Formats: sequence, C-alpha cells, structure tokens
Amino acid sequence: MLAGVALAGFALVLLGLLRLQVVQHDELSRLAEQNRIRLDVLRAPRGAIRDRFGRLLADNQPSFDIVFRPMPAESLSRSRAAIHSDWLLRVASLVQDDTVVVKRRVQEANRTGQTAVLRRNAPYSVMAAVEEMRADVPGVDVQVAPIRRYPEGTLGAQLLGYAGEINDQELEKRAEAGYRMGDLIGKTGVERKYEEMLRGQDGAEFVVVNAMGKRVSTLSEGPPRPPIPGHDVTLTIDLDIQRALEEGMAGVQHGAAVAMDPRDGAILAMVSKPVFDPNEFSRGITFARWRELTAGGGNPLLNRAIQSAYPPGSTFKVVTMLAGMQNGLVEAGTHLPTSCSGGYFYGGRRFGCWDKRGHGSVDLLTALQFSCDVYFYQLGLRLGLDRLQSIARAVGLGEKTGIDLPAETRGLVPTKEWYEKRFKGYMPKGALLNLGIGQGELLVSPLQLALMTSVVANGGRAVRPHVVMKVQGVPEFKIEKPNEPGLEASPEIWAAVHEAMRRVVDAGTGGGARLPGIGVAGKTGTAQNPHGNDHALFICYAPTDEPRIAIAVVAENSGHGGSVCAPIAARVLRRVLLGDSLATAPHPAAKRDTSRASARGAATDTTEAAGD
Repeated sequence: MLAGVALAGFALVLLGLLRLQVVQHDELSRLAEQNRIRLDVLRAPRGAIRDRFGRLLADNQPSFDIVFRPMPAESLSRSRAAIHSDWLLRVASLVQDDTVVVKRRVQEANRTGQTAVLRRNAPYSVMAAVEEMRADVPGVDVQVAPIRRYPEGTLGAQLLGYAGEINDQELEKRAEAGYRMGDLIGKTGVERKYEEMLRGQDGAEFVVVNAMGKRVSTLSEGPPRPPIPGHDVTLTIDLDIQRALEEGMAGVQHGAAVAMDPRDGAILAMVSKPVFDPNEFSRGITFARWRELTAGGGNPLLNRAIQSAYPPGSTFKVVTMLAGMQNGLVEAGTHLPTSCSGGYFYGGRRFGCWDKRGHGSVDLLTALQFSCDVYFYQLGLRLGLDRLQSIARAVGLGEKTGIDLPAETRGLVPTKEWYEKRFKGYMPKGALLNLGIGQGELLVSPLQLALMTSVVANGGRAVRPHVVMKVQGVPEFKIEKPNEPGLEASPEIWAAVHEAMRRVVDAGTGGGARLPGIGVAGKTGTAQNPHGNDHALFICYAPTDEPRIAIAVVAENSGHGGSVCAPIAARVLRRVLLGDSLATAPHPAAKRDTSRASARGAATDTTEAAGD
C-alpha cells in the first residue's frame, strides 16, 4: 500500500513538472522576457536663464549619476540583497556616502519601482569602479543626466537661486505632478519661482538588459518618447549693470543693492552680500559645506535685497517731506518754529541731530538737502502716525512689492493697531520723532527702497518690480499690475521733492553720487543698529529730467550712506548713463507729466557736506 501511495505521489510530481514545462511554457517565457525589459526615464533638461540681451546665466551640462535600478520581478530579492551588509558596504564605498543613506534610498526605490540616485555628477574613477564591480553590486548602474551650470559663478547668485535634488517633503507635495526621487527642483530665487516653466517633461524608452541589469540594447518595438526641455526664461537683468553693482559692492561684507528701471519696475541688477556659488549645489554639496552656508552668521543663501528689512534712516525723510506737503503742513519755503542747534527737546528728553553743530533755521528743501533731523522731528510730530504711515504705504513701504521672487518680506510700517498690540495701547514717547527721521519701528527692504525711489521719480506712478521679461514658448506670460495705484500729488509738490533730492547730490550729503553733466537726485541715510555699527543707506534716480534708473544701496555696519553707499550707486550710474548700457529711446511704459521736468534745473555746485 505504501508503495502504491509513493507511486501515485511520484506520478503527481511528474504531472506537475510536465505542466510546468509544457502548459506554462509560454507564460514563463513572457515573464522571463519582462525581466529583460526595463523602462528607462530620459531626463529633460531645464530651461536656460538669460539676461535681457540673451547672455547666458544658467544652463545645463551632461554629467553621470550612479543609480540603483530596481527590476519589477526582482524587487523583493534586491531589497534583501541591499540590506545585506557586504552589498551595502560595497555600494556605499563606491558612491562615498553613508550606508544608512544608501540603504534608505535603495529600499525606497524597491518600494516605488523608481530609479534612485546614489551619487550625482560622479567622476570617471567612480564610474570605472562601478563597471568593474558590476557583478558584485547588482542593480547599480551609471546614468547620463543634465546638471545645472551657472557660467557667471557667484554673479547674481541669490537672484538666480539654485536647483537641487528634491527632498522627501517636496516629493510628497509634488508626486502627482510627476516628480520622482532624484529629480532636480528649484530651491530658491528664479529657479524656484519659475520651477513649473523651467522644468521640462521627462521622456522614456524601453531597453533590453542582461541578468545584472546592464543595458544591452534599445527595444525595437515602440519608439522612445523624447524628453521635452523646459522653457527658457529671459530676465530683466542687464549683465553689465549687474557686474557694475557687484563690483561696487565688493568692499561690503553684508548688505544688498537693487537697480530698477522706474518706468516699468524691471530689475536691472540685484546684489546680496555675502555671496555663494550655485554651481556648488550642481556638483554635489557635502553636509559640512551646507552647514557652513546656513549655520554661519553671514547666511549667503539669504537674499538680503528682498528678505532682510532695515530701518530706512534718513532716506525716509523723503516720505516725511511728501506727507507734510500733501497734508498742507509745510511748503518748500517753510521754516519750523525750532531752529536746529544740534538737538531737539521733547518730553523731557533731548533728541540729537546728526550734525552736532546744528543747521540753524532752514526751510524744507534745505532740511532735506542737509538731512536736518531737528526739522523732521518737528514735522513727524505735526503729521501724526496715521498720515505718515498712509503716505509711506502709498509709495510702496509696509507691504510686499509683489516681485516674482519667493520669500519676500513685507517690512514694517507701524499703525495704531500695531502699537496697541505690541505695547498694549501705549505708544512710546518720542515714537513720532523717530519715525519722522526713519528710525524706531520702521523696517524696509532694499527692494522697497528702490520701489519708493521709483515712485518718487515717476511723480507718484506705481510700478510692479519684476525680474522676468519673457518666457520662451509662453506668449501669454505678462507682468501683473502694481498692488497700489501710487500717490497722487500736485506738480508743485513733486517739483519740490525732486528739487530737494537733486540738491542732496549736487550740494548736500550725497555728493558721492555726482556725475558730470547728468542730473542725479538722491538721499543719504544712516540707520542706527542696536546690534552693532550703524547701517549705511543711499537711494537715487537719474537722469532727473527723464529717469531711467533708480538705485537703493544698503551696507550693514558701515557708517554713513553718503561716504559708503553713494559712490557705489555712482559706479552703476556711470555704467548706465555714460556707458550706454540701457537704450536711450523713450520707454513705452513711461507716462510722464512734463510739468515736472522744468522744476528739475541744476543746483549750484558747492562743497559736499559730510555725515548722513
């Protein structure tokens, strides 16, 4: 009986083998064929970034990545192999990374079926080692991939931003948009803001691979889907002006500067110090270097032009002057009751003027020309908070400008509600005096200062700051309208403000920005800094008859705006107005009130005043 059972069992085994070999032959062959065919993703290159004249600021170059490619029928076994210490140690040694990182990426690749990048931009020595050890590290392969290249290095780094490998949080948010592990994504600047346009559409092709996962050939059936490159983006930046501004800021350790076309808000140059080289992120940045960039006090990844806020100092006196005239409190020739003897007493406290010798009895235009604090203390008190902050907001302060860059600060123009919340209904004694000269709780970004200067240069017409001029292949791309309508004031008021700012440069505290034969209007500033030396500031626009450029410069812990920042602006003005970097033809966006031009005659050139 036992022999019969054994015989029957043996017969069943034979039947099973026969069925396996004959009946399921076609199915097994199909599965085997599937194991030899792999879908490879063809990475799409990002769009290029160029300046307004087409000069290259960012593009791509080929590189080689070391990747792990899971095979559909072998995912489980591959996952187990990866956990094996020998395999893991060999791969980690090849790509020169931590075993924990490699293990996590391989496991994620097996879970999702997506290729995992183990090392970007690998040198030839690493690629050769992979080829030599391929039999010992199944699944590891070399993949051609485009990486970002920034030919100008540190030039405009914070403005351009950089692209880096997508992280887990970004992948979770963008998985439905087709992003995968190892994809590049814009992290900061233009690269981030215009990610959807710069990013192309990846292609794909079926390839035949051997048992080790190495590509043998392309599958003849079914043509590959080629990748579609991203859209090229043309910036408003003029590379010549950017270089001039960078050169001017070379001696500034921390600070920022912005050059803007006041006619339409186009950013011509933007500098933030200290700088960094975005190519570092393309080549593959180490954790130690990342810590240097982010943990140090300088924080070069921060775009100080739009993300940092400073007290405007005496540059804000232009706003105080506008507010006083707009509300009928002063006129161009108005002398206020208390003349300047070097200080002003209020509430039992003395508020000093920057010039301890005093300015004597001065009218409004002379007060701005020589930046008399005592005059603007009194004007701030007369105005009150509501009227002062209203004009400040009308010229672009206290709110985001709406520039097409990420993470812009709104700054701070305090209101009564703000003081009630911050100080529980108590407004500090002397707050209006400080606000009148641009101190106290006021905070503005360098970009906001440039916008304010542009609004003043335009006689109140607001513009929208922007860094992108056009996007190739996107004809519907356009710049949004400004957030605010600007400031309506009489021609007489604008004429007085323009004349006073012209005097600042011709015969006042801003003499460092004078140009031969060209009218320049400006205002210096020195902002008190509770954490160190004073900040230096300067704003200007030129030419005064038909403004084509507005500039704001902030140098942290650097002293006086007239001596530090005005010469930086002058360097840019010389490049633009004497080097003809910008076209001299009338700008199509400009709608000027010709009644203003006559009030901008040249002032007498006298000795330069020192200080603020």
